[in-house]
Amino acid sequence: MRTLVLIILCAGLAAAAPAADAVAAARGLATGGKRPEALQLLEKRLAEEPADADARTLHGIILSWDGRYDEARRDLEAVLARHRDYGDALRALINVEMWSDHPDRAEALARDALRRNPNDTALLLARAKALRALGRSREALATVRHLIDVDPGNQEAVSQERDLGDSLHHWTASFDHSSEWFSDGRAPWREEEMQLSRQTGLGSVIARFSEADRYSISSQQVEIDAYPHIRPGTYAYLNLGYSADAALYPRYHFGVELYQTLGRGWEGSVGFRQMHFGTNVNIYTPSLTKYYGNWMFTGRMYLTPGSAGTSRSGGFQVRRYYGDGADYWGVRYGHGSSPAETQGIYDLQLLNASSLTFEFHRALNRRLSLQCRWGVSREDRLSSIGLRHYLAETSIYYRL
Repeated sequence: MRTLVLIILCAGLAAAAPAADAVAAARGLATGGKRPEALQLLEKRLAEEPADADARTLHGIILSWDGRYDEARRDLEAVLARHRDYGDALRALINVEMWSDHPDRAEALARDALRRNPNDTALLLARAKALRALGRSREALATVRHLIDVDPGNQEAVSQERDLGDSLHHWTASFDHSSEWFSDGRAPWREEEMQLSRQTGLGSVIARFSEADRYSISSQQVEIDAYPHIRPGTYAYLNLGYSADAALYPRYHFGVELYQTLGRGWEGSVGFRQMHFGTNVNIYTPSLTKYYGNWMFTGRMYLTPGSAGTSRSGGFQVRRYYGDGADYWGVRYGHGSSPAETQGIYDLQLLNASSLTFEFHRALNRRLSLQCRWGVSREDRLSSIGLRHYLAETSIYYRL
């Protein structure tokens, strides 16, 4: 009898060894940057043993790293259908839902699992992050505080508690000053903006007052911006502005743009702007953005129909985020008759331009942050060819 038991045990260990070796080898390949080879090895293992939960979970995780969220979701849901509390698969599926912009699904998964494991710190943290993404900051804060009661030394939870406490300050005030000067010695331009923004459950709303001074001419403008959430993966930009004097700014302008997540870190948008300078100026602007790790790459076009045809301008922007994702530095290149969006009457005098702009944003403390931009462009204007145009801009933000 003892011999029979040993034979069965050895057979089981022999069968388990190839599975463990395949998963371990695939994990090593994936973390070493050889994800296609890791997926091939796991697919071979799953063809031999479709019920191998470890192999299918790792297969789903690697797919999620590549932004193949639908395929990853199928793998991970298949594992959880057999083992509903399989920790690695559950956490990976929550990540998939967060990364694919479905925090509502991530929150539901974490909430359901917490009914059976109410003190699981990983699930508590995952639910708090999902709640925060849904704009339910007070519930997220309560969840994080429960996590800290369970694990007082959890530093990520302590950091989340601090950030969530700050996020409950829904109002932000800012002041912006920009100066522009030119290589031909003409008088510099200046502009100031005061802004008040409010975070709401539907998205942010911004009220802004601007004043510009150019060649001893002053002009004022008021604007309202909104960024409403429409559905998971879809949001919009709305803008409305008015200038009573219309000396430098358009008498009125409005804009609308729709943004859509495309999967695998891609986001696309299509927008329209209209400005009234005695006659209407219409601008159509599509864009395409790729998020890769801490990097963002954006290409955008501006198409402006006119009596002489449609003018075309384009820009490419790169940003590198760091810290908690709020801080960044970036660079932007633009070329065309309007390398940046038209803001005022003097922008209509551009015939052609190439511009290069550097920017950074830095949190100085929990409520105060600083943003700066420096730029240079070579411009052909109605009054001058080959003009050098320089920009320096500073913005201060304070969370109320």
